[in-house]
Amino acid sequence: MTGPKIAVLGIGNPLRRDDGLGIRVVQIMQSNPCYVGVDIIDGGTAPDLFSLLDESVGKLVIVDVLRGKGEPGSIYRLEITEENISAQPSASLHGLGVLDSLQLMVRLGMRPPEVIIIGVEPYDVANGLGLSPQMESLVPQVISEVEKELGGPH
Repeated sequence: MTGPKIAVLGIGNPLRRDDGLGIRVVQIMQSNPCYVGVDIIDGGTAPDLFSLLDESVGKLVIVDVLRGKGEPGSIYRLEITEENISAQPSASLHGLGVLDSLQLMVRLGMRPPEVIIIGVEPYDVANGLGLSPQMESLVPQVISEVEKELGGPH
C-alpha cells in the first residue's frame, strides 16, 4: 500500500443491537490479514480520536449507524471537510463526541486530511446483543464500502 496511512474506526455499542455495527465491521476486518498497512480500530461508544490516531494517518474512515431520516438499511457516505465540519448535524448516536473531536482537531491543525463516514440507518437499537438479522446481512456490503475507501480489497 502506498500513500498516506489509512485508519478505519468502528464506533458503536454492541449492547444496543444495530448500534454495534461499527464494532462488528472492525472485528471482521481485524481478523482478516489482508488489510496490511491499515489501522483497524475498535473505538467503542465514545472514541477519543486524540488517543486513537497518530499524525501519520492521512485518511480516516469511520463506520457507525446514522440517523439520516432514510429507510432502515440505507447506507450513507459522508465526507467531513474543514468547510463543513462545524455545519454537520449530529446524525450518529455517538456523533457529538466524534464531531467534537474532529472540530477540535481542525482547530489544532491535527485532523486527518480526509475523513469519511460510512453509516447505516439502523433497524433496531433496543437493548440486546447482536445485530438484527437485516443489519447482519448488510455487513459484507458495508465492508465493501469501506474497501472502496481503502482503494479496493486488500
